[in-house]
Amino acid sequence: MERIKSELIIAARLVEYIAELRGDEQTGANRLFRWYLESLLGEINIAHNIVGRDDFERAGEKVTVAIDKAKEGLFEETIRSVSEAISAVASSGQWSLQMLKDGGFL
Repeated sequence: MERIKSELIIAARLVEYIAELRGDEQTGANRLFRWYLESLLGEINIAHNIVGRDDFERAGEKVTVAIDKAKEGLFEETIRSVSEAISAVASSGQWSLQMLKDGGFL
């Protein structure tokens, strides 16, 4: 969960940089960024299949929207979708922490 959250934070930073680029640089960086998000989406789907939490499903939906928005060059909306995915993953982390506390492990 923390790894996915960290990767989403990196994605948010990357899209800010991409928005500042122009022309062919932006086009190429955007393509690489979408590949990064697609790889991250695969990790989110694996986490969802293992843990079964709807938070990961919601995060995956938000990353899918982010990929579509990035493809359209709508970078502010891309950042918004990535931020919503971060929130969803963070919610799942809170649940895990509570489970450890309830089990007496923390």
